[in-house]
This record gives sequence, structure tokens and C-alpha cells, in this order.
Amino acid sequence: MVGPIPEEERSAFNRKVVYGTTLLVGLSGGLITLQIETTAVQTAGAVVLGMLVGYPLAKYVVPTGPAPADRQRRRIERENPFADGGDGGEDDGTTAERDGRTDRSDR
Repeated sequence: MVGPIPEEERSAFNRKVVYGTTLLVGLSGGLITLQIETTAVQTAGAVVLGMLVGYPLAKYVVPTGPAPADRQRRRIERENPFADGGDGGEDDGTTAERDGRTDRSDR
């Protein structure tokens, strides 16, 4: 069975996707300038400007942080009051009466 992807590998992949997307946006700006008569400096400027626009765009689009399954697993572990095996106390039913809650059978 295949296990989860390690966090380091996921971060490295996301970083490569961000850099690749930045490069793609920058080069597309340069290719657009080749359709009209521009100098090499103007084309290089368009590539640099495209990269300056592409990096924040890529950071916004590419997800960062833990995987969604890991986030859900951590949230469930945090919210589960019985994860530690309980408090070892006896349940005499007074909690529901004290909180004003009743069963359907009580109605």
C-alpha cells in the first residue's frame, strides 16, 4: 500500500511548481513582445515584469502548508474528547440534566 507523501517532498514539489509557473508567465510576456517590433531590452523588461507579476500569482494559486488529509486528521484528533481514553470517571447522567438537555424518550 502507498503511504502519504512526506511534508518535505510536498514542499519541494510545490516550490518547483511556483518557480515553473513564474517562469511560464515571464516567458509568455517576452513572447508577446516578439510579435511586435521591440528591442532586446524591451523584451527582457517584459520578461522581468512578467516574472514579477507571475511570482505572487503563483504563490496565490499553488497550495502551501500541510496536505488537506493531514489537516483534517489533525483537526479530528484535536476535537476528539475521547482520544486520551476518557477521564476514567463514572457517567451518572447528571451532565445532561445539569445542561438542560434531555433525551427524546424524556419528552
